[in-house]
Amino acid sequence: MGLLLQKYRRALRFAAVGIVCFSLQYLVLRLFTAAGVPATAADALGFALSAQLNFTLSTLFTWGDRKGAFTSSVRTRWLSFNASILLTLAINTGVFQLCRPLGDLGASALGVLVAAVGNYALCDIVVFRGRRGVQLPPTAPATELVPALAKEGR
Repeated sequence: MGLLLQKYRRALRFAAVGIVCFSLQYLVLRLFTAAGVPATAADALGFALSAQLNFTLSTLFTWGDRKGAFTSSVRTRWLSFNASILLTLAINTGVFQLCRPLGDLGASALGVLVAAVGNYALCDIVVFRGRRGVQLPPTAPATELVPALAKEGR
């Protein structure tokens, strides 16, 4: 069991971050639709806002063990992350719209799940990639990342 958890540690961290970010997205959806904003626009806004939280949590938690081996600066990673989010936002919004008969929660959840597959791959391979050949410990506490980013002026 422990070996299985070790093998899927990053995917589990990715899922935990996704749950937190989805919660923010859904909260924004509910608040804005209650204020009269169309549901599709409110969902897209929630997705875009939660993406910024997702970037921070992904840097510190999901891919934090690669901090010493990132191949790009925080700014470049942030720009790459947001470019990938535009693609997954289109997927998310399309699925949300197609699944509207399921209700806002079901449609939003399905949109996030479908987009998450592409998001994980893009983040792992492109946005948060590490240098080849650099061996890192299996996990690094996020508390070590913040001082390193500050020292780099990022």
